[in-house]
Amino acid sequence: MASFFGSCSMLVSLVFMFMLIGPSFAKQHTKLKQICSKTIDQHECIKLMKSNSRASDADIRGLTEIAIDLASSKARHFLNSPYDSRFEGYYSFTSSCYKNYGDAITHLEQTKKLFYDGDYKRIAVQVNRVKDDIRDCKNKFENSVHYTSYSSDRERWNKEFEILCDVIKVSSRSLYDDSYSSFTRLP
Repeated sequence: MASFFGSCSMLVSLVFMFMLIGPSFAKQHTKLKQICSKTIDQHECIKLMKSNSRASDADIRGLTEIAIDLASSKARHFLNSPYDSRFEGYYSFTSSCYKNYGDAITHLEQTKKLFYDGDYKRIAVQVNRVKDDIRDCKNKFENSVHYTSYSSDRERWNKEFEILCDVIKVSSRSLYDDSYSSFTRLP
């Protein structure tokens, strides 16, 4: 009988603990889910953003900074990736995209400066430049003879990069709307 009451009290304690933890966990990712719902792939967006430990409890400003950092990291990774020598000519294709990725990194650095300056309205313009740089490279890649060799990896990578750019645009727009509305509110 004593073991029955011990088991019941343990069960009640566990249920109570989950009741406390459950809502806080759901609330923790509300902003992330809100931002990701406005991207091209909500589930992939959440997965990408959660790859950074800071995203779990970040506000919209934090999510914007994380997305900028992740996009910059992806662009730098491309520039530092070794080519596969099995595919003759792939290196010349990759080197032709270096300028695009170098430009994308420059635009992301300018985006981060605008972010730190609180100039949220102009971030979308910079991110569109980043997407144009990457789209140019993507078009070169799709027209390349090596497209079939690397298509699935490159398509996945491009989609992830596009999602991160969407996060930057959506979250910076939200920051702009919040800052604009705080100036226009009546006391």
